[in-house]
Amino acid sequence: MDKKVQNEAISDNLLPLVSIITVCYNSEKFITDTIESVLNQTYKKYEYIIVDGGSTDNTLKIIQNYKEHISILISEPDKGVYDAMNKGAGLAKGEWTIFLNSGDRFYKSNTLENIFYQKNYFVDFIYGDCKVTYNSGFSRIAKARKIEELWKGMVFSHQSLFTNIEVFKEYKFNIDNKIVGDFEFIYRCYLKGYKFYYLNFPVAEILAGGLSDINRIGSILSRWKTVKKYSNESVIINIYYLSLLMENFVKSLLKSILPKRIYNILLERKYSIKSEK
Repeated sequence: MDKKVQNEAISDNLLPLVSIITVCYNSEKFITDTIESVLNQTYKKYEYIIVDGGSTDNTLKIIQNYKEHISILISEPDKGVYDAMNKGAGLAKGEWTIFLNSGDRFYKSNTLENIFYQKNYFVDFIYGDCKVTYNSGFSRIAKARKIEELWKGMVFSHQSLFTNIEVFKEYKFNIDNKIVGDFEFIYRCYLKGYKFYYLNFPVAEILAGGLSDINRIGSILSRWKTVKKYSNESVIINIYYLSLLMENFVKSLLKSILPKRIYNILLERKYSIKSEK
């Protein structure tokens, strides 16, 4: 067991407060599942903050059905998802914060309990694995990679990351980095020596098709630019990102020319082979 984790029992009043933040905009199809995933947690020492971007559909009406369980609700225009996430974290009072945005869910109802009950973490970031579901209905467990590989891009999903709130408030997301603001924040903190602790189990469930998934090429270019911004110029870094661009260009080409059913079969086959290994 990692020495940074203390497994001695602690009384309920010493349990850490967890700030769960949900950002949404016109999310009437997904917001209910996300809210209920939070409310169904067996660990009850949390505050729930929802930041809505000024929805014009039924999102706010749905949220109002749960208003007695929501600590803070903001509904106003923002400058993008990272601006909204910064707003939520700026109001957080917890020791730890996690962003579980509309469409995301905790993996199990006892996820928070398994992480925080009877444990103290002497680290700055806690992260785990993530279940990803694709449009075809296929799903897989995306295992987090080694933190030392962070220069290659996100080694875990931000929905499976708990951040010490004081660290977040000091650095925040760069709202000018429209695609990989979360990666930039995490990479900066890693380079500054903040400590990360890995949980060897899934924390969250997410739907594929987020901003980074939709704009894969743009996401890779943004990560490459971010790594070069904070790291010394490296031939290895440049070769890696050039090869990643080529790989994703081929994937995009195949996705555009292959029948959707065939492409989904290849996708499922790819990840089933990885799982077998």
